[in-house]
Amino acid sequence: MCIKKPDQAVNLIQDYILIVRFAVFIFDANMPICRPKNRLLLLFGGANNDILIFGGIRAPQSEKSGFIVDGIRAFIAEIVGLGAYSIILSGAKGGEYKRINIVFSDGSYFAEKLTEKQAFHERFSAADAPERIFELFSGFSQINAWGLDTEYTARITKKGKLLAGKHAASSAPKMAGGERKKNYLLPDGTVVAPLVDMGVMAEDGRVNHRGYDKFRQINRFLEFIDEFIDEEDMASGRPLNIVDFGCGKSYLTFVVYYYFTVIRKKRVNMTGIDLKRDVIDFCGALAEKYGYDGLKFYCGDIADFERATSERIDLVISLHACDTATDLVLYSAARFGAKYILSSPCCQHELNKSADLSAFPLFDDDGILRERACALMTDSIRQKLLTALGYTARVMEFVELSHTPKNLMIRAKKAAIPHKKRLDALKEVEASLAVIRTEQKLHSLLSEAGMLSGLCDECADKDKKEDAQ
Repeated sequence: MCIKKPDQAVNLIQDYILIVRFAVFIFDANMPICRPKNRLLLLFGGANNDILIFGGIRAPQSEKSGFIVDGIRAFIAEIVGLGAYSIILSGAKGGEYKRINIVFSDGSYFAEKLTEKQAFHERFSAADAPERIFELFSGFSQINAWGLDTEYTARITKKGKLLAGKHAASSAPKMAGGERKKNYLLPDGTVVAPLVDMGVMAEDGRVNHRGYDKFRQINRFLEFIDEFIDEEDMASGRPLNIVDFGCGKSYLTFVVYYYFTVIRKKRVNMTGIDLKRDVIDFCGALAEKYGYDGLKFYCGDIADFERATSERIDLVISLHACDTATDLVLYSAARFGAKYILSSPCCQHELNKSADLSAFPLFDDDGILRERACALMTDSIRQKLLTALGYTARVMEFVELSHTPKNLMIRAKKAAIPHKKRLDALKEVEASLAVIRTEQKLHSLLSEAGMLSGLCDECADKDKKEDAQ
């Protein structure tokens, strides 16, 4: 259908949204055609500036491509502007992704891009959303979007028509595996004084927009602790001794202390260690301000603290200790005999500078592939060495890569590891280091301290006994 005069549309069509070509929007409350309950999307277009109704006419062949592009761009800008909280791109046209689910969460958009077997994640701001969603749509033919009580749809037909509309809807479908509303251990709205002072939260407990990534990291760290500290240790009347190596501004230190003492009602003696005197003085003053009597701060390096304390350490934590500082954390935790270790590595350069990857030419490109391969090798070596020391150790995803590139966590707990498994782990490390013709910091520290030779001696004794039998 083609309507030559705009005023004819008022009599023929009553439930439509009017959008002008080139994304110039008309929303005049005095025009009956622009009522909020409207259903189909219209554009001005064509040689005579006719009103084109998507459901009834195709754009002229000479203008079809631009007409469709402008219409989709306008539709996406409109649904984002109307506050759509869930958007699905479907009707794949042979591209990389079969479907893309997008949700508005915590002040920005989170996209779950699905292939046949994998899901890839991406986050972008509300300001960037119209253009980014438009770019993602290039491989699809249909958009479904949900507002508070409305579903909006746009679809390109096989014949090149652009159909758009809206109807009442109760809710959007759930994502297959992406970001859902979480029940955080520290829920949004709970006032945590240290996070207010550090700008993560407002005074009423609402998380500030710029603080959400940090807020997620904090909650994820607390989830790791909550999941793997034994209940018998929590129930014991003895306070837990906790050390945060390289505490920095100490938002994590304060919140971990808050978690144990306020949420779990568990007494702890906690120490934050850092080399910067001004940072230590600042954090010490805050601990006094909050009345955190069991929280202290120590200025010095890890070796200094080790010499200065004789206390049994139960839990060692470290967030984003740079390069070989993570190895010093793990080494010290093992020397302390800590039962629990949580360490998130950062900026891993050691193997990238020294490893000979000629045996792995696929990764030896002096670029991002080499860097990533060396970082993963480093964390795998650390995991195996902790196993050799008698820990159940895992390298786990900390938070989604879309929130931070520093997204891995080494989690370890003292356990009765079979002798053969410990020895095999050590052999795997040493064989791998021989292949890449280099040394690794944690292995060097443990070897120099004789913490690995005992394992080999035990192995020799055991082999002799087995041979004698």
